[in-house]
Amino acid sequence: MSESEQLMVVDSTGQPLYPATRKKIHQEGLWHETFHCFVINHEEGHVILQQRAKQKKDFPGLIDITAAGHLLAGETPRDGIRELEEEIGLVRQFEQLFPLGVFLEELILGDLKDRERVHLFLTDESMPLERYVLQTEEVSRLIALPFSEFARLTDETAETFQTADQEIIHRDQFVPHPSAYFRRVNEGIQAYRVQQT
Repeated sequence: MSESEQLMVVDSTGQPLYPATRKKIHQEGLWHETFHCFVINHEEGHVILQQRAKQKKDFPGLIDITAAGHLLAGETPRDGIRELEEEIGLVRQFEQLFPLGVFLEELILGDLKDRERVHLFLTDESMPLERYVLQTEEVSRLIALPFSEFARLTDETAETFQTADQEIIHRDQFVPHPSAYFRRVNEGIQAYRVQQT
């Protein structure tokens, strides 16, 4: 997304205020709305995460949400579903997503002042990782993190995590979402798994 594209500035309750560029919003720390969707493989018991491409402006090369993006001025969370197809080639209808509600996330790091009303979702897919079609300017690869390892992201003392392929990943390789964010996602995974039994 271009720094000049128009997003809607909102208050923390989601009330729209006025449109502004993405650059201005991140410089001034204005609240805006985003779409985040974690793809899980319920059958295999893991969460699929993306490694951000090295040329990304923010958090290049770090491990993050399966697919995510900003909502433009005038858009709703339903429009955000495009991120799944664009970034990883996964086609979904909005009704196939499992909603986890809205999470207020603030990331203040250096010049970046990112205040997002995150519309948070899960979706379940059993396709092998190699079948996903990645948008290479956005995503360098996907990894599968077992549910038990993903849950450890809520523990700020946990420093290393092991993927389903036995790769060791250190905490500083993840985008630094707050532990409360990972807690919300983990609770959503647990709720989804209970619903499936």
